[in-house]
Amino acid sequence: MKNSRRSSPSSSHARLLALLNTEFQSAADQARELFREFLPLGKFNAGFCSKLLSFARQPEVAWEIRRLAVLMIENQTLKLPSDSFDQFDWLFTQLDLKRPGRDEAIVDSVLHEGYSTNDFYDFIPEFLRKLKRLDRVHRKIRGARTSLGALCEFIELSRRDCKLSLARYLFSPDEIVAQILSRLQTTDGVIDVDSSEPAYMEQETSRAIERLPDYEAQILNGLRHASKTYWVAESTSSEINSLVEYPLTTVVLVIKPPGSDIEFEIKRAGRKSNTPLNVVYARNGYTVPPSHRLDGGSMQWLLRFEANSASRLALIYRLVHQTEAPLASYVSRSTIYSVPTSEDEVQTLPYFTDADSFGHGFREMRVAMAESVAAFKAEGYGELPVFPGDLGLTAQFINHVNPAQAILCGTSSFRLDKLARYLSSEGAKQYFIDDSPSTWQAQRFADEILEEVLGVYEPPRARYRTHDQYVAAAFSVAGNRVRADAIYLSLVEQIARLWGTLLAVRGHSRGESFVGRNVGLKSFWHNGEWQVRIIFMDHDALEIPGPENKFFYAHGTMPNTFLDERHIWSRLRPDMFATSAVGYLNKIYRAGDDLDAQGQQLARVTLKDAYRKTLREMTVNAQLRALFNQEFIERLCDWDELVHGRLQLNGDKSVNAKWKRKMKRMLSAKRYRREAFDSYVEIIDKYREFLLRNWQLFDIERDPSQMNRQ
Repeated sequence: MKNSRRSSPSSSHARLLALLNTEFQSAADQARELFREFLPLGKFNAGFCSKLLSFARQPEVAWEIRRLAVLMIENQTLKLPSDSFDQFDWLFTQLDLKRPGRDEAIVDSVLHEGYSTNDFYDFIPEFLRKLKRLDRVHRKIRGARTSLGALCEFIELSRRDCKLSLARYLFSPDEIVAQILSRLQTTDGVIDVDSSEPAYMEQETSRAIERLPDYEAQILNGLRHASKTYWVAESTSSEINSLVEYPLTTVVLVIKPPGSDIEFEIKRAGRKSNTPLNVVYARNGYTVPPSHRLDGGSMQWLLRFEANSASRLALIYRLVHQTEAPLASYVSRSTIYSVPTSEDEVQTLPYFTDADSFGHGFREMRVAMAESVAAFKAEGYGELPVFPGDLGLTAQFINHVNPAQAILCGTSSFRLDKLARYLSSEGAKQYFIDDSPSTWQAQRFADEILEEVLGVYEPPRARYRTHDQYVAAAFSVAGNRVRADAIYLSLVEQIARLWGTLLAVRGHSRGESFVGRNVGLKSFWHNGEWQVRIIFMDHDALEIPGPENKFFYAHGTMPNTFLDERHIWSRLRPDMFATSAVGYLNKIYRAGDDLDAQGQQLARVTLKDAYRKTLREMTVNAQLRALFNQEFIERLCDWDELVHGRLQLNGDKSVNAKWKRKMKRMLSAKRYRREAFDSYVEIIDKYREFLLRNWQLFDIERDPSQMNRQ
């Protein structure tokens, strides 16, 4: 009876053929040829790898076969012991990573890719370590005993271009640009050049590109130097880790090059519909922010503002901490001249003016446009002279929004709010919106997300029954738990360091730079190890005092700083903390009370260190000082002294009066206006609770809970 229940070789072969026919269709014959040789091999076979290398390099071979060949090479490589020096010498030579001979070093470019060494012998274990990240898939390939589910997972992995470590050595940058373009729509545009932007913006753009490995830099330049704008197509995938991904609930496109941990973002790329650009004034009974009135697109002036603010903060952070800021870089902008439609591309003026060009929803769009133009006018935005008729309204709207697009480098599609949802009990349902996933699909999805947040991930031995059960089992694996704890603390530290720096220069973002939907996690290969970092990506409300600012405007800054705290880690209410950046990290990494307490302590120490270090650097670092007004720097610590003194006051009237006289003399000596003292005290008292929570920034040595309140 037992034997009768086992699959016969013929039935297994039939199922494999059916799978390959379904998955590869017109390329099924080539897939069968490769699998017929691949599955029986129990050890590395140089002859078969030569064949795979040839398949992977040939442009005329189907793309899905080329990717499959790359993954098979990686599987073969993992069968090699680390001391198989002759085989590795041959393989690295074939990949153009070195010249033949054990004495020859690996090319220097691998150091730019995240390896710590290019010594041939020391490089091998790092190379294998990188490939072994996907060992959870490779070890299920067991020759004739390989299950159909394991083969499905292997094939699916071959379609995750960014996961194919060796693909970067086998697919040319030009081929990748062509593959990217085949998954998008393009229309005419022109590179946006702003002659008024500060010199540091171009310097930061150049720095961001120079820091890229050559492979990624060539792909990026192939996109940003074209006089084109890019749009989502109906066929563009929303699957995570696709070469071109249109992440769910977004209007951006992300590019994840083969064999790369670097991501590019095209912001914004329209809606996946017949009307990629639209106009929205109100949604669900609420008016939308001005920046969202052009639905599916971006406003040129706002992109310029964002790029300026992000570049400025990145430069400040590097000058203070001598390392790169955890920020995405804006590397190009384009003005949108035309929009793709079902027939062709149409210039923006006729698109928004002609009912036939726009299509369904035209009347509603025009009503929203009239409301938006009136609102822009009421809000003080510049306007053109009034032109009569429908075209005149469109011209007014286009003048206000000036549709544009930006390309960012170093982003992450794995935003904190999404990750928290994807790892929740409803995670699979959140991702597989229109489908009921099979058990193996839901498990594979969980594995991919866990791999991203842990860098290196060991699947649990438990079977997948429910999403919550499986994720809990994964975090119970000892190695995963150790990594989760260390990564969680590292990410909290990164957040605190950035915010401490921003606080010190009296900057704020009204919460926008720190809200969970604008902050992502990214696993990356650095110094020969997989690591995880946090990335802050959207800065349309980020403001930092500039050369025109002579003093700290506390009344305008403190309400917005309070919002930053709310979205970073506010614990004023449990529901507020749950949707803060650290709250999301708590959920993602299943942080218990002890780890949470460690994180809070680390955050306080790091916040103070970053704040005080930034203040010190602003007094001694000439390059940093040049970014600010000199009077602003001279007055920089006055706020701290006022806060420090005000929070320590008690009921002693004579002491209070003495402090008040001293502070007024100080402000007068520094040419503040007469009303400055009362104004500052008013805002200190209004935000007393916030300042007490962050008392350590202002050199207050005793417990603030013991301070009497005024």
